[in-house]
Amino acid sequence: MQHRSIDVNIPIGDAGMGGHLAVPATAPRGAIVVIQEIFGVTPAMRAIADDFASQGYIALVPDIYWRLQPNLDLGNGEDPTMRQLAVDYSIRFDEELGTQDLVAAADWLKSFLELPYQPAVLGFCLGGRMAVRVAAAARFSCMVSMYGVGLDKMGAQIHSASCPVQFHFGENDNHNPLTTIETVREATRTRGRTSDEFYTYPGAEHAFYNRFRLDRFNEAAHQIARERIVRFLAHHMLGA
Repeated sequence: MQHRSIDVNIPIGDAGMGGHLAVPATAPRGAIVVIQEIFGVTPAMRAIADDFASQGYIALVPDIYWRLQPNLDLGNGEDPTMRQLAVDYSIRFDEELGTQDLVAAADWLKSFLELPYQPAVLGFCLGGRMAVRVAAAARFSCMVSMYGVGLDKMGAQIHSASCPVQFHFGENDNHNPLTTIETVREATRTRGRTSDEFYTYPGAEHAFYNRFRLDRFNEAAHQIARERIVRFLAHHMLGA
């Protein structure tokens, strides 16, 4: 499916947060807020948004680091120096303020496009944690967290999310040991909602979904996860 991509500015207070917006050429099936990894709004994140636009979904990647340094692109993690710089930015990133910014981005997306339904939220790594935060803070049609980090300490937020949730982890994730993954699985199970989904991928590493991360990308796991995400979105987006 054809789509177009544009850079946008999301008004927040007297300033604005940038973002990459991918829009399908035909009437959208739904809308997604895509939350970046620790490396910024990189070509990899733009490509993921474009891919979902090709599936019929409007996809917005907000520049969550805009208060620290707008328009960051720190690669995909292979370079140790750039990776450490990205870690430094993630540590400096104010997650409470970032949650407010992401909720504002979702509100802007719904208002700007006059959507008659709530967007979904999909995040990767740091974005996978932020997806849980924003799903607990505001209404979304559904939430997908791809190998979110630190989620074993976020049971309260997982339980607070009012929408259906879907989690994905590689079983060989150096940032999420199996004990962490099982803690998140249990938190999801105790929500007691049949609409929730939880998946793990044998042999897959952290960032397995990122085609640009050549040392981690797992084609088989990516394809299965993509199919599951698209099905989940189609089931829960009111615009589907």
